[in-house]
Amino acid sequence: MNDTDDFTRWLTSHTDELNRLGSLARSVANDPQWPLTATIETYREYLESRGAAPEVIDTLSRAWSEFEDLHHLH
Repeated sequence: MNDTDDFTRWLTSHTDELNRLGSLARSVANDPQWPLTATIETYREYLESRGAAPEVIDTLSRAWSEFEDLHHLH
């Protein structure tokens, strides 16, 4: 398993949260086209191609940063 697999798993572990992160997590969990292994740029491009609002892109960036901080991926 690689780090981006871990990111998707980490992200979808937040589906019960009633905030933007939880909303993004639910969307990802229910999206069969979500790229399971990708870079932050690929995830961002994917969301933009699906017409995601700027707040969703911002939430993705914040989630990625939080994940990096938790897993020391810098």
